[in-house]
Amino acid sequence: MTKPDPHSPSQKIRELMRDQFTFQISVDTGTLPQGLPVAKAALAAGVTLVEMGTPLLKCEGVLNVVPAFRREFPDALLLADMKTMDGGAYEARSVFAGGGNIIDFLALAGYDSAKAICTVRDEFRSADPELPRLVFADILVPHQGPAQPAVDVALRMLEAGVDGIGVHLQLDARRANPALLQSDYLGDIARAVHERVGDAASVQVVGGLSIEQALGLARDGLRAFVISGNLGLPDAVTRYGLPSAEMQQHIADFIRQVSGGRAP
Repeated sequence: MTKPDPHSPSQKIRELMRDQFTFQISVDTGTLPQGLPVAKAALAAGVTLVEMGTPLLKCEGVLNVVPAFRREFPDALLLADMKTMDGGAYEARSVFAGGGNIIDFLALAGYDSAKAICTVRDEFRSADPELPRLVFADILVPHQGPAQPAVDVALRMLEAGVDGIGVHLQLDARRANPALLQSDYLGDIARAVHERVGDAASVQVVGGLSIEQALGLARDGLRAFVISGNLGLPDAVTRYGLPSAEMQQHIADFIRQVSGGRAP
């Protein structure tokens, strides 16, 4: 795998996400008309990345969603949460060709899929070095937890050439067992992964985080957070249907409080 030029846009994004606070919004809606206002509100609130969520990509189709988001938000960093488990090169090519900057795949797919996706990333970087192209591996827990197995997976993914690591508490698992979300299970794993690989790559944390949970992780040195449909409130309620101004306020509160290290 080739490494980006130290002065390239891709490398600058890698460094940004590793060293500074970054915030990503999960646009996990079923349709584009539902999703675009969520993204618009989040960008107005100050998010760093817009995630085209898996439900949206599957319901509306990658070849529709990615170009539509690029047309609507020409300057935004766009991440496609593909949850790829096989056929990684094909899926990566569809994301990058449509204007996406980042593909997020499941680390469960393994080393070969990671390498295949990174190879496509390198092709697109070579063709247009000025456009950031990155690959994130999503470590899904509890499947790849607890801490030591997750650390081992993260090291293997970085060996394959990925740019960033996500530690993701699965939606179905946290709904089936609310104690997983209420406990610090996700935080313990994220801290262990960050301690081991945080000097080399960003470690994003995702999975229905509340502001309080994100604050605790920020105080321990983590910097990359994904805002889920609960918009940082301590429950499992999806709030994508709120008025845009209200969504923007919730997201802005999350960013302000977590990056400033202050509780509500």
